[in-house]
Amino acid sequence: MKGICGKLLDIDLASGKTKEIGIPVETARRYLGGRGLGARLLFDLLPAKTDPLSPDNILIFLTGPFTGSMAPGSSKFVVVTKSPLTQGWCDSYSSGRISLEIKKAGYDGLVIRGRSNHPCYLQIGDKGVEIREADRIWGKDSFAAEKTLKGLEGNASAGVSSIGPAGENLCSYACINSDFYRQAARCGVGTVMGSKRLKAIVAKGSKNCEFHDHKKVVELNRANYERAKVSQVFQARSKYGTPLTLNFTHTGGILPTKNFQFGTWEKALGKIDSVGVYKSVKSHRSCQSCFVHCSLITEAAEGKYKGTTLEGPEYETLGMFGSNLLIDSLPTIIQANVLCDKLGLDTISAGNVIGFAMECFEKGLLTAGQMDGLELNFGDDEACLAAIEMIVHRRGFGDILAKGVREAARQIGGGSDRFAMQVKGLEFPAYDPRGAFGSGLSYAVSPRGACHRRAWPPAKEILGGYPPYTIEGKGEMISDLYAENCIFHSLLVCDMPAKFIPLTLDDYANYFEAITGEAISRRDFQVMAGRTETLIRMFNNREGFTREDDNLPYRTLREPLPDGPGKGQCIGDENLQRMIDDFYSCQGWDSAGIPTEGTLKKYGLTDEEIKW
Repeated sequence: MKGICGKLLDIDLASGKTKEIGIPVETARRYLGGRGLGARLLFDLLPAKTDPLSPDNILIFLTGPFTGSMAPGSSKFVVVTKSPLTQGWCDSYSSGRISLEIKKAGYDGLVIRGRSNHPCYLQIGDKGVEIREADRIWGKDSFAAEKTLKGLEGNASAGVSSIGPAGENLCSYACINSDFYRQAARCGVGTVMGSKRLKAIVAKGSKNCEFHDHKKVVELNRANYERAKVSQVFQARSKYGTPLTLNFTHTGGILPTKNFQFGTWEKALGKIDSVGVYKSVKSHRSCQSCFVHCSLITEAAEGKYKGTTLEGPEYETLGMFGSNLLIDSLPTIIQANVLCDKLGLDTISAGNVIGFAMECFEKGLLTAGQMDGLELNFGDDEACLAAIEMIVHRRGFGDILAKGVREAARQIGGGSDRFAMQVKGLEFPAYDPRGAFGSGLSYAVSPRGACHRRAWPPAKEILGGYPPYTIEGKGEMISDLYAENCIFHSLLVCDMPAKFIPLTLDDYANYFEAITGEAISRRDFQVMAGRTETLIRMFNNREGFTREDDNLPYRTLREPLPDGPGKGQCIGDENLQRMIDDFYSCQGWDSAGIPTEGTLKKYGLTDEEIKW
């Protein structure tokens, strides 16, 4: 099977020992790479009930068979671990030079164990890995660390992934930065990296991974680019990037506003939507090996943050630091984004936590005295930025907020759990499910918690004509969307080209054959996805998760939307349970969310034993 190196690099930070782990060819065929391979590895290699911040947790960086092939969106990588935020399955995605360089060094990924007795970083190349001391960069922000390491290596094209002070200080939603502005952000992967005293990974290889038919890949790219040029979605996204999503969510009434109290915000229009952001765009970028130029380089045009530049902001940051906090100043959002990137903090969780704290302050559950004199009012630009610093450095009540919105609600009390917008401990991204019930189901059943990467129901419910306020057919819809994204995230490619060009599973099957030399069918892809998602469910079941954890907060279930096209709508407990029943049935799980014996046999999971 071409397209893979067939081995992983296993690194024990405690002992300093390294070894290579072979990937059986049949395992590569059954799980592909990325999420699929990560599910198999985490299930097999991590002992049950491991403390996520103990040395026994493992941190896995994985590429996929498409990495380095020039297929659209193939510069992605995934970080897999047990989450300190949720205590369950974690997969967090990013893109960057490091994915290609790990592959060029001869590896499909890294398995990192143990805890170093001093700050360190990994230098990975053709001859393996060196564990080097990082005292001179520990404490630096992510941007400074990356710049320093590129200088030390004497190679600006080296791939670097690093954490900032948030990861070092074990903030529960710390991220891992790559190429300055790219983040594996969700579920606290940077926290796990910090717990291992691992500041960064630097990779530079010179080997070329063997692909079956490079000429065919180029031909497919040319043909698909011609399709893209006549796609209105492709043209719009290439011009406006993901900020265009804010226009859709506002129109559809699912834009999180004032900590998800409302679903629309007129002040966003022309200021922090696609039109407002486009005024500050200086240039466009694409990820390596992709012709979808959906990344924007922006510059704050006015005010105290004038001149601040950023690759972004993406829609999620605009929603969580904009409408969710009632901040309509794009320069402030750019500054907040840069601050989070430098300090190594997930912007989605940070904006959610700060919005929650602002509502607590508004309701008298949190006082300025508890916040070192900081008055956390909605719409207060400076308070927002100050709160980021308090969280990252765990100063005062920032120490509690650094643990995530679920834990903060437990400590604040006073009924604040009703508006703590999270599932399984992971904070909501920027979609209010009351205006699109499929999003509510997707959040509830996602193994990593409230997640917009498992599926993107707004494509169906807001843009695709599916009735948004019904439960009929939503279980099957989410099951199908989960399977599709599982395929993308195992190959491992960005799902944006699939949505924007658009590319179908048949198109990816053509790429797969050109890259690996092996034919694959749509059915093969779907079986792989079902196997992977079932194995991930088995992992969470083993860690103690039950159907009760597939739930939504009180506000989503019982507080009707007060505005927008979904005014008067809330999902309701009974509706959620019926959707969950349907989803479980589609997945082949019983009413408790346990994969049935027939499902395990179908996917070959009853007696699978892999010799790693």
